[in-house]
Amino acid sequence: MTDTLSSLPPPDRRTLAASYGIGLFSMGQAEMLTMVVPLWAVHQGVPAAGIGILVGAKSLLTFFLAIHGGAMMDRIGTRRVMLFFAVVTGGVAALYPALPWFPFMVGLQMLIGFGGNMAWIGAQTIIARVARGDPGGIGRFSFFARIGNVVAPLVMGLLWDFAGPTVCFLSVGVWSAFLFYAVWQIPQATLGEKAPQSFDWRDVLPRLKDYTGSIGLIVIPAVAFTLAISFLRHATNGVENSFFIVYLRDLEFAGTMIGMLFSVAEILNGFGSLASGWFARRLPIPWLMVGFTAISIALLGATPFMGGVFVFLAAAHALRRTFEGIVQPLMFSMQARSVSRDLQGSIVGLRVTNNRLSSIITPILMGFIVERFGIMTGFFTMSALLLVVCAALAIALWRVKALRLHGE
Repeated sequence: MTDTLSSLPPPDRRTLAASYGIGLFSMGQAEMLTMVVPLWAVHQGVPAAGIGILVGAKSLLTFFLAIHGGAMMDRIGTRRVMLFFAVVTGGVAALYPALPWFPFMVGLQMLIGFGGNMAWIGAQTIIARVARGDPGGIGRFSFFARIGNVVAPLVMGLLWDFAGPTVCFLSVGVWSAFLFYAVWQIPQATLGEKAPQSFDWRDVLPRLKDYTGSIGLIVIPAVAFTLAISFLRHATNGVENSFFIVYLRDLEFAGTMIGMLFSVAEILNGFGSLASGWFARRLPIPWLMVGFTAISIALLGATPFMGGVFVFLAAAHALRRTFEGIVQPLMFSMQARSVSRDLQGSIVGLRVTNNRLSSIITPILMGFIVERFGIMTGFFTMSALLLVVCAALAIALWRVKALRLHGE
């Protein structure tokens, strides 16, 4: 752990509870919007291509501005930025019922996607500082974030069925208010941030040096290593959230069964996060990340061998998500320890940009493979490519001493 993180005052229980609440409400906020916007688009008669544009538009600003957002948190304060975006996200969500025209919906998606992702970037920055890079504390944060993943869609589904679309969008504002309150409970001293001072409007504009500075962090071996792990994790998620679902539908499994499979896997992902501290105390963190990531990829590649048996497919998916849950806090911890506390936002912004790139590339690449050679070959080919990268990471870990030191 770097001196700059260890120099922060230890958090009390109230601060830890608030940071876990931030994880729950920031992740849940994103899931609420992910579910309700496609339903709203169908309700408005938007065609399938338009729905695809809406879903893609949500990530557009984040891809270009995630690094800027993380750097801005380092520059003017994580609390201040998160409080602002909690208000913005709730307010923008309330505009959907008032602006049901497609061009406005695309614009709202871009804004609300950026606002929600800024909240998640801030949540990761806060837990890195509050937990001071401890895998156990970050694991508990990830567990509560997964609770948000599970609870938020259920809440939105009930509200959609029994109260209607307008109440759904307004409820995002209520959820954002809880996020605002949780962030407000985090003492600035715990984050190592000074009390907010007046600042020039230019402080919120993108700066070239923020991007060059964040991208320059890749020269740190631990940062490059964890970015590669994160890219692989989101690559498998990209396959799971696209062609794995298509494969299940081709097997004529009901939508309810598929939904239950993903919900259960998400819960197990949260329990995997809780177990990360236990593993980190017993085995080197970098080898844990490579090993569990490789197993997750292999299980994905084995999908066609499971004979279309739902129990086998569900078990493999649940194991994948459990292993990914173990890896996530370890990755956060290793990155947090690799840079000083005044760069925690920048490293999160860089990771989010990296993840968005993976989420864009993977489905497109597999789509071409599936269209040309079929879905079975798609699973084999994508898994083989990702396992080759895992092997390269294992070789790098074996040969680069700076990476091995993180496991001692």
